[in-house]
Amino acid sequence: MKQEEMRQKLIDGTIQVVAKDGLGETTTKKVRLASSINEAYIYRCFKNKEDMFAKTFTYLDEELFAQTMEHFDVMSLTDMAFVDRCRTYFFKVWSFLLSGRDKCLAYVQYFYSPYFVKCSAEEHKKRFKPLVDRFREAFKDEADVWMILNHIMNVMLDFVVKVHNGQMTRDDSYAEHVFRVIYVSVKQYFVGDSGNEFFE
Repeated sequence: MKQEEMRQKLIDGTIQVVAKDGLGETTTKKVRLASSINEAYIYRCFKNKEDMFAKTFTYLDEELFAQTMEHFDVMSLTDMAFVDRCRTYFFKVWSFLLSGRDKCLAYVQYFYSPYFVKCSAEEHKKRFKPLVDRFREAFKDEADVWMILNHIMNVMLDFVVKVHNGQMTRDDSYAEHVFRVIYVSVKQYFVGDSGNEFFE
């Protein structure tokens, strides 16, 4: 097996274990068992356990970034009301977050951990800068677009985890509720959009 294949199997194993047991209970032994890779190979593919966590997050973060960029073009569909463009875009990203339970739960575990702040926060911010730049024109000059997009992502992650954990239903009416929560909280920052049509 090539090292890149081995590395991916270890990342997949890390995702599985973190999603099941949480970041704090994830050990290299558990990852070895989940990935069926000898533990010694972990240290050929990663510097240490912390690096394994960081590389796993990078893999998940790049996947999420790709999804957010892939569907961005809907925001330029001027034949749709702005709120409907936002709703369509939201549903695309929401569906992606719902599509992989283990990936989503592992992402959230790391995103809210000290490991993220220490190892991945700056890289994450650089990765998502193109998305921030593309959204910037939709917001007033005084708006902190990075902070607003982080708020949106935090709310989405909080609610989607509730779906994955069986606390909330996996249906469009629930997703619409989450969208409304987000839209109402940020509409004041949009350029030339009062948000009134949202309630029509």
